[in-house]
Amino acid sequence: MGIKKTLFATFFISFFVTACAGGRDVKPGPIEIAEDFNKTSTGWAGGHSDYMSDTQPNDVIVAPRRVPAPFGGYGLYTAGTNRSDDLFIYIKKKFSKFRPNQDYLLTFSVTFLTDAPAGCIGVGGAPGEAVTLKAGATPTEPVTVIVDGQYQMNIDKGNQAQGGRDAFALGNIAGTNTDCNQPRFESKTLTSTASLKARSDSQGALWLIFGIDSGFEAASEVYYRSATITASPASN
Repeated sequence: MGIKKTLFATFFISFFVTACAGGRDVKPGPIEIAEDFNKTSTGWAGGHSDYMSDTQPNDVIVAPRRVPAPFGGYGLYTAGTNRSDDLFIYIKKKFSKFRPNQDYLLTFSVTFLTDAPAGCIGVGGAPGEAVTLKAGATPTEPVTVIVDGQYQMNIDKGNQAQGGRDAFALGNIAGTNTDCNQPRFESKTLTSTASLKARSDSQGALWLIFGIDSGFEAASEVYYRSATITASPASN
């Protein structure tokens, strides 16, 4: 009889936890998300913000592309021209593997290809150091909205080199090449040095976002290659 009661109690607790997670078997511990962009379809959507109607860029690209030599395979290519001293080009994806209404502490690591040289002079800022790569998480889908004629994000991602409530500034996209007249692609990895706090929605979902925030008034481009996001439950 004692064994039957124990088995029933174990089953009931497991059923209750699964039911509270919307029918999904969500692990209570840390969650690791590993994204590989070396494919022709990634499920990540793109967008851009931080401009006025008269400075809206007409060349923004967010799409999988073959990466340049000597690298092989594909990357999620994002590019565009900053015509207003400020341009944010982002990618986003919804993940539904979290516990509902749970605070998480998230860390980010992203590897990308960049052809921005280091230590160079550019209009508005340097082509490498004035372009910041950001990573964030929010229960609300990140979208571009119009406020007083300004196209801006509906989340707080900060501005240029500064992060915000919903996104970290991981670092800039400058490589190690110092020849300003001979740009070349190289691989770079940026990792967060602290944890970003975000709460999942009532269905256990969070939107993850990466983007380049430019203060360089010209074209910028990166190929996302991979990303790792670790989410650890925080005390509610």
